[in-house]
Amino acid sequence: MFKKIFLIVTFGAINSAFAQQTEHYTQYEYNQFAFNPAVAGTKACIDIRTGYRFQWVGIPGAPETGFVNAHAPIHFSKKGRNSYGPKHGVGIQIKRDVFGPFSFLQAEVAYAIHMPINRNWKLSFGTSLGVKQSVFNVQDLTTEVYDPSIPNSSPSFLVFPDGKAGLWLADKRTYFGLSIHNLYGQTMKGVGNNNNFQRHFYFTAGRSFRLKSTWVIIPSLFVLKTKNTPMDFHLSAVVDKDNKFSFGIGLRRTDAITAQVRVKLFNFVSIGYSFDFVISKLAGDMWYSHEITGGFNSCSNYGNSNTTDCPAFE
Repeated sequence: MFKKIFLIVTFGAINSAFAQQTEHYTQYEYNQFAFNPAVAGTKACIDIRTGYRFQWVGIPGAPETGFVNAHAPIHFSKKGRNSYGPKHGVGIQIKRDVFGPFSFLQAEVAYAIHMPINRNWKLSFGTSLGVKQSVFNVQDLTTEVYDPSIPNSSPSFLVFPDGKAGLWLADKRTYFGLSIHNLYGQTMKGVGNNNNFQRHFYFTAGRSFRLKSTWVIIPSLFVLKTKNTPMDFHLSAVVDKDNKFSFGIGLRRTDAITAQVRVKLFNFVSIGYSFDFVISKLAGDMWYSHEITGGFNSCSNYGNSNTTDCPAFE
C-alpha cells in the first residue's frame, strides 16, 4: 500500500506540472517573509525564522521542508531613521524541500521598499532573486515489480535562477499580502512531458482583535492558486496572551484540520509547534503532519503585545 501511494505522489508530481511545487506552512502567520519578499524590513530590527516540516508522516517519500530566513530594515542615513519618507528592508532565505526522488535547494536575497500612505498604513513592494538547485534521483524510485522503463542512472542536477515579487499593505492591526513565486517558469528537462515550474500566487490577510486585558485573537486567511489546480486556502485563528503564549486552530481546504502552539522564551526567542490532522483521502491510514519552528526578534516587546509593529509577528 505504501509503495502504491509513493508512486502516486511521485509520478503525479511529474505528470501534473508539479502541482505542489512549493511547500505548505501551518504557522504561516509568523513566517510571512517566506512567501512575500515585500515583508523584508517591516520590523524595527532583525527578524530570524527557522523550522522544519514533516508532511504526511508514514508515507515513504512524503514531503519534508527545512528553512531559515532573516530580514531587517536598512538605513541610508541617520536622518532617514525618523523621517516620514520611504523605508527599506533586505532579507535572505535558504530552503530545502524533498519529496520522493525530487529535492530542491534554494537560496535568495530580497529587497523591499516601504512607503507610508498615512500615519498608520504602509504599502510595501518587494522582490527576491536567487538560484534553485533541482535534483532528480531515479534510484529513489520504488516499484512493486521490476520495471525496465525506469533507468538505473545517477542523480540529475539542474541549477537555474528563481524570483519572487510581492505587495504588502499593513498597519499595526491589519495586513494584506500578495505575492508571485517562480517568476521565470523554468523547466526540468528530461523529467516527464509537462515539467515546468508553475507560477504560484499567494494572498494573505489578517487582523488582530483585543478581547480582554492582555488577550488578543488574530483570524487570518492564506490562499494559494496555481495553473490547472483548484484554489487552496487555509483559514486560521490564533489567540495570544500578552505576547508570551499563543495557540490556534485552522482548516486547510485540501488537506487537514490544524492546531498550533507557540511559547515565548526570555525576551527574544520563540518556539512553535503545529499538528495537522489529515482529512483528505489519506486520512484512512491516520497520517499526520508536524511542523517545528523557532524565531528570534530583538524588538519583540515581551509581555506587551500592544507595541508590536504588525499583527503577523510577535
